Amino acid sequence: MSENAKLFEMGVEAQLAAERPASGSAGLSEAARQVDIIHVSLVGMTLIVLILLAAVALPVFDFAPVTNKASFAIVCAATFAGIGYLYYLNYGVHSLVSNQARLTEVLVNSLGQGFLAFGPDGKCENVYSQACVDLLQSVPAGRHIMDVLRVPEEGRADFQEWLDVLFMPDHALGFQDVVNFLPHFFAHSGDRRIALMYRPIYSKPTVLDRVVLIATDQTDEFAAQELARQRQEYADMICRIFRERNQFMATIAHVRRFIEESALPIRRDEASGLLRMLHTLKAAVKHFHFNELADTVHMLESELRSETVTSDAQFMEILQAGRRRVEDGLKAVFASTKDLIGVDYEQNGNVHEVSEEALYSFALLMSVSGISRDVIDHYLRFIVAVPAQDCFRQFERELIDLAEFTGKQIKPMRFTGSNPPVLTRILHPLIFSLTHVARNIIDHGIEPAVTRLAHNKDPAGQITIHTDVETDARSGGQNLLITITDDGGGIDPARVRAKLAATAPDDTWRSQDDHAVIQNIFSWGFSTRDTVSDLSGRGVGMEAVEREVKALGGSIEVFSELFRGTRFEIRVPYTLQV
Repeated sequence: MSENAKLFEMGVEAQLAAERPASGSAGLSEAARQVDIIHVSLVGMTLIVLILLAAVALPVFDFAPVTNKASFAIVCAATFAGIGYLYYLNYGVHSLVSNQARLTEVLVNSLGQGFLAFGPDGKCENVYSQACVDLLQSVPAGRHIMDVLRVPEEGRADFQEWLDVLFMPDHALGFQDVVNFLPHFFAHSGDRRIALMYRPIYSKPTVLDRVVLIATDQTDEFAAQELARQRQEYADMICRIFRERNQFMATIAHVRRFIEESALPIRRDEASGLLRMLHTLKAAVKHFHFNELADTVHMLESELRSETVTSDAQFMEILQAGRRRVEDGLKAVFASTKDLIGVDYEQNGNVHEVSEEALYSFALLMSVSGISRDVIDHYLRFIVAVPAQDCFRQFERELIDLAEFTGKQIKPMRFTGSNPPVLTRILHPLIFSLTHVARNIIDHGIEPAVTRLAHNKDPAGQITIHTDVETDARSGGQNLLITITDDGGGIDPARVRAKLAATAPDDTWRSQDDHAVIQNIFSWGFSTRDTVSDLSGRGVGMEAVEREVKALGGSIEVFSELFRGTRFEIRVPYTLQV
């Protein structure tokens, strides 16, 4: 507990001392000593009253009353002396408690934190720090804690239920377990971040008497953390640009392509390809921490997909306005990165030791110059091609980022298979689209650690990528096999059917078995999510992956077992020829 909270509790305990007896021994603390004085005063006053009653009761029991003036004077003197001494003791206690209360009030108010206390009925006590008026924008005394914290109407019932549980004497949850469900930030009308903490005051070891609420202005601290986060993201952006230059170049090229294609007139019902491109761009630019550009793309996508857009003219108006915002966002990216990548980076293309374009151009030059096919094949295999696993480094980093963003745990990605050499120029559109597979694995597949433990799983999920070359049984040619497997919760066929019943009630899916029905995740607009999030929910990501696979003349199929995991099998023709 913080020192500030302890000071406030001293003031609360001073109030409680008059309401309930407090045990203690001399020398334990000054407060305990004062309580002992109060006890002595009560005992002394009781003795005085008993003596006076005895004097009055003497004739009642046939004893001679006190008639001697000297004896009467002694009794009166002893009584008044005792009363005076007791008053003196209590006056000292009163002065000390008053001084301590005033000192506590001064100290607490000088700390700049809001302190108040409330009981089982939720009403705030009269004891509170002046900072409450500023931080909580109200005088809490006599008001219900829900009114002080501005709990919205839809959350008041839940708040009251947890408040009842909190003061329930025999509930199984600990104090901290319950207050985790209470508000931890106050909705300040200004641009201030007010954090809330709760501390208990017990009348008995297991009986909660009051709760102390501590309100702290963390605006400056949060601003400093936000600045540090932005600097960290900028440093991470620099590292990613240099480490993943090829992917960065491809992302910029895709943004430029969208800007060019969105300038052309297009009908709303023919814009699925443009919307698909926009959806993919959002994930790509966010990977490099171009957050403002990612937010612009996300906003434009939401505007274009809005149900309020009912005409082609309205669609084009929104598209052109959004296109200008995206173009401005790209210029801002150039401004922030030009010192890192230079002004002619776009002309360099993807770079190994020389540009990738030059490598492929040289292969074409050799093919038209009569160079032996064996020489060209050797050149493509050992100079231009890269191991297939190298194509998934960005995919692996994206999984790590998404897991951190969602609070889930994953192990380092595992690679299996023969890892054949591949030409990235051919596979790049497919690899680029796998960002949607990464998002679905983390958002839909890998469960939170507590859920995995409940199913006797390792708390960290495992994603495996297998790459190999296999012979096509039909054509006799070769296929590149890419298998992406996770050990998550799997795809629930019942959930897929429920969604299909709402979106395509008359379709043929009713006659399909479980394996066939889950292939519908590749359908345009299909998602098992009820709401749209930053990760998934629009139902276009997996359709984009399937489209890129089919563009290469390949196929994609998903296999899943509930609570055991999901496997995506991708097959595309394998070639090392330009």
